Formats: sequence, structure tokens, C-alpha cells
Amino acid sequence: MLTKSRMKECGHCFYNYKEEELFINSSETKGVYPNIIEKIVEQLDTCLAIHKRVLVVRFDLSLNEYSGDNHTISTFINRQKQRMFKTYGVKNIGHAWKRERETSKAQHYHVALFIDGNKIQYPSKLLRQIKAKWFKHGRCWIPDECFYYLEFSFSNFKQTRGEAIYRLSYLGKTRGTGYKDIQAKNYSVSRLSR
Repeated sequence: MLTKSRMKECGHCFYNYKEEELFINSSETKGVYPNIIEKIVEQLDTCLAIHKRVLVVRFDLSLNEYSGDNHTISTFINRQKQRMFKTYGVKNIGHAWKRERETSKAQHYHVALFIDGNKIQYPSKLLRQIKAKWFKHGRCWIPDECFYYLEFSFSNFKQTRGEAIYRLSYLGKTRGTGYKDIQAKNYSVSRLSR
């Protein structure tokens, strides 16, 4: 049985979160779910507090066949984190993914990883690995400007963080959300704490 989401929606291009005005990818015709954006920004800021430098990487994953649950993506993200630990020694990796299904028969996922920027500064090798490992499940699409490197000491930190949040807010969009089996989640965000 497919269900439609009942989460609160927002249709403005600015959203106030913890007394900060965030510029988000939203409008009256393209709404977002603010609770998803809040959780993503919280995890991004937590990763910044832990690492001081964070590489934000965005990509999309589609499945060849519809799945009523999110077992494939959850397992994939967990294994990818284990690989990053073994390969780079990276710990405390944040993530966010959003399940969507529009006109295709199978769902797809918008994914973001928040990685220790002291260990990885550029994602090309990591993205090649992700693409190769996901191949058996479906297609991996890497958008233009797929990563942001955030460091507190950079003069453009605030601007770059704002650009990253704008891109990440796409994961909160309402369109395509909620068409899932009852047991499946619409999204998942890591639970790192400072």
C-alpha cells in the first residue's frame, strides 16, 4: 500500500532556523518539508563542530526495481562509511538521504555525505567508488558542483555554507515524497552529536 506524506510544508525561499535566516530551494509552487532541512543543517553543523573542516558531497542513486523498504540504501550507506573508515581512517561521517518516486516505477534517492575534510579534500576517488559499488542496484548520477569544502577559517565560510545549505535543501522538497509502502521512511539523517 502506498501512502502520501503528512509532514508540515513550507513554500518560502527563506526559512528561519535557530535565529538564522536560511536561503533554501523553495517557492510557493515548489514546497519543502522544514523538519528535513532542520535535521540536515543540524548534522552539517555537528560535523563542522567535530571536524572543523567538512567535505559535503551530493549525488543521486536510482534503483532498477521498486522496493517497498529502504534496506538497499541503508545498507549501502553503512557499508560506504565502513569503506571510508578502512581506506581513509574517516570517523563520524554524517549523511542524509531522501526517498522519492515520481513518474518512474522505482524510487530514487538524493544523498549527501558530510565527511572529515582533514581526511578527504576532494571527492573524485570516493565518487568513482560509490558509482562502482552502486552499479548492481541501479544508476548513480553526480550533479554539477557536487561538493563543498567548508572550513571555519576560510574568509568565504559563511557564503560557502549558505550555498551548501541551499543545495542540501533540495532533499526537503515535497514533490515526489511520500509515495512508499507504510514501513518505509521518506528520509534518513545521521544522528551524530557534538
